[in-house]
Amino acid sequence: MVLSGPQRRKLQEALIDAFPTTASLEQMLSFELDKSLDAIVGGGSLATVVFNLIKVADSQGWVENLVRAACQSNPGNSNLKAIAKELLTENSLIVPPAPSPEPPTQPTQQQKILILTAIPHGLRLDKEIREIEEAIRRSVRRDLFEIRVRTAVRPQDIRRAIAEEQPQIVHFCGHGQSDGSLVLEDDGGNNKPVSPEGLASLFELHTDYVQCVLLNACYSEQPAEAIKQHINYVIGMNNPIKDKAAIAFAQGFYDGLGYKNSGNQDVFQRAFKEGMAAIMLENPSQGSIPVLKTK
Repeated sequence: MVLSGPQRRKLQEALIDAFPTTASLEQMLSFELDKSLDAIVGGGSLATVVFNLIKVADSQGWVENLVRAACQSNPGNSNLKAIAKELLTENSLIVPPAPSPEPPTQPTQQQKILILTAIPHGLRLDKEIREIEEAIRRSVRRDLFEIRVRTAVRPQDIRRAIAEEQPQIVHFCGHGQSDGSLVLEDDGGNNKPVSPEGLASLFELHTDYVQCVLLNACYSEQPAEAIKQHINYVIGMNNPIKDKAAIAFAQGFYDGLGYKNSGNQDVFQRAFKEGMAAIMLENPSQGSIPVLKTK
């Protein structure tokens, strides 16, 4: 089912009437469909949240489940009854089927990407961020991605940022050292190496939502190996990587993440291959540097 403009308007008005607060709408989605409102649409006014919710449900093919769930949660609302009568058959309204489970590696709810940048020292991190944003904007599934950026990060900044944002993808761009440590900052703005073991202990706390970690920094294979104990997909670099090659890989990875995926192809492995293709086109000598670690 694809809703017409008038149908979207009627459904929006009915949902706002039946669930006059964001909290009540969030409870309905959680109890009836086991979905997170914040993960799907983020924040905004109630009208904006409802509009974006309908838009996502319509594009992903579960708008009928949304209508059934709303009717089941507030069966006495006349506006809901009217739009349900228009959109649903009697049988489907009486017996609402359970929503189909979604494969864990095929993102269908909004994915939050947290970009952490530290100590530029000549690295073109602004360009890398712009390329990531541009790749997402061009994506056919761009509505499913939200980008958050934290710069000049200290160890405590990273710890707090991941806990506060609860991202599905964490992207670190900055410096790595030959011993496997990533270079952050201390309170005085000086270099602060963080060991692979320290990073692994951090991500152990966030296994409920972090699905993929991309360490776009030199010598980051060792921390990737440590983090993969807790996170399903971790990408690191097994040698120094040039700025252009690192940016090309990031651009290709996020291009691939945003493409429509057919069949049961693993979305993160597909994105990694797209990044590898991009880096080979940019600089074949750097093509063996990115490595994908899986749990």
